[in-house]
Amino acid sequence: MSKAHPFSFELPDKVLTSLPTGAVKDTVEHLGQRIARGYYKMGAILPKEDELVDALGVSRTVVREAIKVLCGKGLVRTARRYGSRVCHFDDWNLLDPDVIRWHDPDSPLTARIYSEATHLRFIFEPEAAALAAQNATEEQRETILAAAKSIHPDNSEPEMIGADYAFHSTILQASGNLMLSQLQNLIYAVLIFSYSADRKRVPDEQVSRQCHLEVAEAILSGDAELARRCMRDMLMQNKLVAEKIATSTSTGRATDF
Repeated sequence: MSKAHPFSFELPDKVLTSLPTGAVKDTVEHLGQRIARGYYKMGAILPKEDELVDALGVSRTVVREAIKVLCGKGLVRTARRYGSRVCHFDDWNLLDPDVIRWHDPDSPLTARIYSEATHLRFIFEPEAAALAAQNATEEQRETILAAAKSIHPDNSEPEMIGADYAFHSTILQASGNLMLSQLQNLIYAVLIFSYSADRKRVPDEQVSRQCHLEVAEAILSGDAELARRCMRDMLMQNKLVAEKIATSTSTGRATDF
């Protein structure tokens, strides 16, 4: 970690945080990944409860609880007449970091999610930055600046992604808008994808760090219009990355769906 400031940033654990560790969490993880990666196709009926119990080596209660979680994420719908059916992609909760994380990082569908999430960020993050310039506390301004400084090649990837998340999530919190603040999970999921192993999904480090610093300094100075413009410029770098990913995956293997 850079010693230029006392801040230390770690990426919080948002993976199935509503569940305790154990069989239910493992079963949700297993089934969620199989659905997201197309092993169970959209519209397909999942194996019967008895079959899942035998295949996964868990109890009926565990299977039922796991299905409830997947229903809550929009992946599955249950009915007495047919059991559990995989929902269409449009019904999935794509603001849920688990749903995004379960996808194959190299699939065209994941590239589409990343691209459209980047476009969504264009809509709300520049305005969040402008609001943060007006409403952030001194502590939030200091955190945003320190996080921007920590996006540095001297730091490890976990430290950088932790700082990147702290930067964007603190801006959303500092906007003073509860709805914007709740979009932190989307930022989390997109960053997890952006820093995926073995794939260069982030803009040039020096360019990225400079862009983050410009946003942070604009917020620190209270200049809402400058903060808005700098955030928009920074997200343009992400848009270019998203376009490269979309191009590379469209020329690769076909989607499983």
